[in-house]
Amino acid sequence: MRWVRRFTLLAALCAVVAPPASAGTFFVGIDEDSLKWGEGAGAAPVLRALGVQAVRVTLPWHAGQTQVSVPDQQSIDRVVFGTGLRVVVSVYGSAAETPRTEEARTQYCDYVGDLLTKEPAVGDVVIWNDPNDGTYWTPQSAPDGSSAPADYEALLASCWTKLHALRPSVNVIASSASQGGLVKDAHDAVTWYRELGEAYRQSGRREPIFDTVGHVPHAATSAERPWLKHPTTATVGEGDYARLVGSLVSAFQGTGQPTPGLGAVSIWYLGQGFQTTADSSKTRFYNGRETDRAPVPAWSEAAAKDKRKGPAPDQATQIADAVRIAYCQPAVSALFNFHLADEANLVGWQSGVLWADWTPKPSYAAFRRVVADVNRRNMNCAAISRSGVPPRPLALPPTVELKISKLHVTKVSSLSASISWQTSAAAKTSVGYGLAESGPTLWTDGRGSGQAHDATLPGLAFGTPYRVWITAISDDGQSDTASVDVRTTAAPRTPDSSVSGGIMLVDGQPFFPFVVWSQCPDGYSANLAVGINLFADNPCGGLPVQLDSLRGRAFSAAVAGKDVGGNGSGLIGYFLPDEPDGLGLTPAQMPSRPSGAAGQVGFLTLTNHFYSWAAPLPWAVDYPGFIAKSDVVGFDLYPLQEWCRPERMADVYMSQQELAQLAAPRPTFQWIEAAEWRCPGGATAVTPATVLAESWLAIAGGAHGLGYFPAVWSTSIGQAIADVARDVASLGPALVAPAIPADSDQNLVKVGARVNGNAVYVIAVNAGYAQVQATVRVPGLAGRTLQVLDEGRQVASGDGNFVDTFDPLAVHVYIAAPPE
Repeated sequence: MRWVRRFTLLAALCAVVAPPASAGTFFVGIDEDSLKWGEGAGAAPVLRALGVQAVRVTLPWHAGQTQVSVPDQQSIDRVVFGTGLRVVVSVYGSAAETPRTEEARTQYCDYVGDLLTKEPAVGDVVIWNDPNDGTYWTPQSAPDGSSAPADYEALLASCWTKLHALRPSVNVIASSASQGGLVKDAHDAVTWYRELGEAYRQSGRREPIFDTVGHVPHAATSAERPWLKHPTTATVGEGDYARLVGSLVSAFQGTGQPTPGLGAVSIWYLGQGFQTTADSSKTRFYNGRETDRAPVPAWSEAAAKDKRKGPAPDQATQIADAVRIAYCQPAVSALFNFHLADEANLVGWQSGVLWADWTPKPSYAAFRRVVADVNRRNMNCAAISRSGVPPRPLALPPTVELKISKLHVTKVSSLSASISWQTSAAAKTSVGYGLAESGPTLWTDGRGSGQAHDATLPGLAFGTPYRVWITAISDDGQSDTASVDVRTTAAPRTPDSSVSGGIMLVDGQPFFPFVVWSQCPDGYSANLAVGINLFADNPCGGLPVQLDSLRGRAFSAAVAGKDVGGNGSGLIGYFLPDEPDGLGLTPAQMPSRPSGAAGQVGFLTLTNHFYSWAAPLPWAVDYPGFIAKSDVVGFDLYPLQEWCRPERMADVYMSQQELAQLAAPRPTFQWIEAAEWRCPGGATAVTPATVLAESWLAIAGGAHGLGYFPAVWSTSIGQAIADVARDVASLGPALVAPAIPADSDQNLVKVGARVNGNAVYVIAVNAGYAQVQATVRVPGLAGRTLQVLDEGRQVASGDGNFVDTFDPLAVHVYIAAPPE
C-alpha cells in the first residue's frame, strides 16, 4: 500500500499537462548582481515594466565572518531601495572556505542571521551556491569519508534552526545545479539529493532543513531546448523535472522534511539563462572570447517557422518556452532569468534581455509578454504535450528606439502649469515634479499612452521655480527620461478663494497659507524673503496701503469690522475678530461677512482653551457656533512663550488634531511662536529647532496652513521659516491630501501620514529633548522604500513600519514614491 501511494504521488507531481499547483503563486525573477554596485541607472522602471517580481543577488562570505560589513550592507540596500522588488540573497564564499566544521557553520549562519536583522525587507536566502559543483564546494568527497552532501546537510540544518528562530517567516533555500552547468568535480543532482537525504536521515533530525529547492537547470548549450530530457546523462534540466522531483521524494519521503509539491515547499529555478550573440551594432560593448558552444541570436526571423525540433532559433523563443514550461510544472513556483543585462566580457554570461550597454534586446518583448501571461495567470498548460513542448511563441519584430521629444511648457499660472511631450513609440509615462534641488516630490498621471502626451501640475507655489521629470517606458521595455524647468507667475491680482473638501483653494488650486499678523509695509520684504504668502492687519496705513505695497508679491486678508470695503488686488479673505472666545464674545456678536467679500474665505483664530489639555475658560464657549461663522479655523498654543512649558511641545501636535476634528470639514491652521516675549531664554528659548519642530508638529497633526507670530524675528528664525516654506512648496497638495493611519512606538515621536498621487508621505517629529530610536508604523506603506526629504538618504519599510533615529526636536519627512 505504501508503494502504491508513492507511485500515485510521483504521477501527480510529474504530470505537466495537469493544472499546475504552483499557478497561483508562480512568479518570474531576475538574477542581477550589477544592481548592487549602482550600475544600470534607471533599472527599476525597466524591471517593473518587465513585470518581474523578484531580484536575486549574491553576498560574499569569508571564513570567520559573523556580521555583514557596512559596504556589503550598502550594496544590498541599493537593490532593496533601488528596485522595490522582492530581494533574494545567495550567500556564499570561495570553494576553499566552505563551512565544513561546526564552528564555521555557526559563523556562516550567524552571518546570514545578521543579514536578516539588518535587512528586514530580505526574507529569502539561498544557502551557498551550487554546492554540488566543485567550483563552489570542495572537496566533494574527502579521503576521511566526509562528503559535500553530508557537510551541506549539516549547514542547512544549522541555518534553518537559527534563521527560523530569528524570523519564523524566512525562506531558507537549498541550492543545487544541473550537471550541464558544472565544470569540475561534482555530484549530479540526482545523486546529490539521494546523499543529502541519507545524511538527513542519519542525523535523526525531525525539523526541516530547507523551505525551497533552488535548482539551476542549465542545459549543455544555450541552443538546447529547455524541454529536452537527458535519460542517459547526469544533466537535470527543466525537461528532467520528473527525475528531479522523484529524487527529492525518494530522498525525504517519510521524514520531517517536506518535498516539493507538498505543503509550502516548492522548486525555484535559479539562474536559467540562454546566451546570445551580439548584434553588429553592439559588438563594441563586448570583449573577450565566447565560451558557450552554441549561443543564439536575441531574435530571429526563423522563429516564425520554428518546427520545435533541433536547436532553438533565438533567445526570445528560449525564454518564453522556459517560463511556460516552469509555470506548468506543478511543484515549481519561480524561474529566475540569469541576468537583466549582459556581462561585457564574453567569458561571462550574455543571457540578459538587455545588451551590455543596458539597452533592450529584441528578446525583451518576448520576455515581457510571457511574464505578463504569468502575472495574469493566462497560461494554457493543457496545450503543452506530455513531451513538455510548449506551443510556438509569437515571433516579434525588432524594437524601435524610444526617445522623448518636444517636451515643453504649454501653460503656466500662479499655482499650476501644464506640459506636453512626444515619444517616438507608444509608451506609458510617469511624471514627477518638485524643486530642482530636492528631486521629484510630487507625482501626477501623464495623459496618453500612445505617442502624444500631456500632464497638468497642480498645487504649485506662486513665483517659484520647479523641475519636471518625465520617464517613458515602451511596451518592449525601452525607457527614456527627460526634464523641463518651469517657473510659476506672481500671485494673481484678482484671485478667487474658496474651501472645498477640507482644503483651501485659490483659483481652484490647493493653497497652503503662511501668515503674519500686524506687519508694517517696511517689514514686508523680510517676510516675503522667507516665504510668507498671506498678510493680515496692517497697523501702518490699513488695508489699502497693504494691497498697494504687495502688488502681486503675496495675498492679503482684511480684518472684519476694521477694514472697510474689502476689495482690492490680491485680496483672498478676511479675519474675524481675534480670539473671540477669550474676549467673552458669543457667535451672535461676531461681525458678518464684509460687503464685497464674495469669492473670499473667512479666517478665525481661537485661543487654545478648546483643547482638552488646556485650562477651560471661566465662561461657557460655543465653539461649534464660532466655527460655523468661518471657513478656515486656526489657534495659537505657544508652549514656550505662553505656557512656558518646553516639555509640552507634543501638545502642538495633539491640539492641532483636536481642532481638526472639531472644525471638520473646514481646514485648520496654527500660529507658531517666532520670537520670545513672556518666557525669554533658557529652556523656553525660541530657536530655529523649536520653530521647525512646532511647524511640522502642526502639519503632522493636520494643519493646512501656518502663521508666525510676532511678525519680526531674528535672521536664524527667518531661515528656519524659509526652510519650512521651501519644503511645503515642494510638497504642496500632498500636505492637504487625505490622512492615513500612522503612529510610533515612542510617545514623543509624533507622526502624520498622507497619500497623494499614489505616493505616501510621512511626517515624524521628535517632540522631546533626548535622542530616541523609533519604529514608525504606517500600514499603507506596503513595504515601499522611503526617501528622506533634504537628507540624501533612504529608509526601507517592512510589514508597514520602519525604524529611524531622531535627535532632539528632529524633523524627518519621508516620501515613498508611487509604485511604477
